[in-house]
Amino acid sequence: EVVGGLRLPGVHGALDRMIAAVESELGARLADLSREDKQRAVRMLEERGAFQLRRSVEEVADALGVSRFTVYNYLNAGSP
Repeated sequence: EVVGGLRLPGVHGALDRMIAAVESELGARLADLSREDKQRAVRMLEERGAFQLRRSVEEVADALGVSRFTVYNYLNAGSP
């Protein structure tokens, strides 16, 4: 018998908040960053768990103004 439920706060809009935080830390919109800073932004987002969220690669690619393929390349470049 179910006697209660739990809704975890903060999942809705979490990626938008992560992107906004990275933009604030880097001092510019993701799309306006240099290639090196875009790579840095992707690493920062990865460290914060952004890519565990559904459709996050597509949304980050849109925010960066690059393709999904480019985001995957940035992610792979940061791997050993």
